[in-house]
Amino acid sequence: MPMFCFQFEARPKNTNPERANIGGAMINCWIQRDTQEEAESYARGSISDEDWLITRLEDAFAVTKDTQDPKGMRYFEQAEIDREVFVFHTWPLNPPDDSMPTV
Repeated sequence: MPMFCFQFEARPKNTNPERANIGGAMINCWIQRDTQEEAESYARGSISDEDWLITRLEDAFAVTKDTQDPKGMRYFEQAEIDREVFVFHTWPLNPPDDSMPTV
């Protein structure tokens, strides 16, 4: 069965218990399904079920063990077992402006 990789940008829904602290997330997904459309639909539903609102699809592609970047290999291999892996890279609600020096 093919593996598909997606990267979504998302923000917490009002029902998300962490919404007071988290401004958003980049969510990387490895989903094993028959088609890319089926995999994307499953990923979107799972993310929504976790109280996140997808704001943008950043990337979507089929991936194999040979094409998987080594940095993501452990997630790919886990998705081969579980048929899915979601990795949330969150940022704070009001991050400091990197262009201004902090005191």
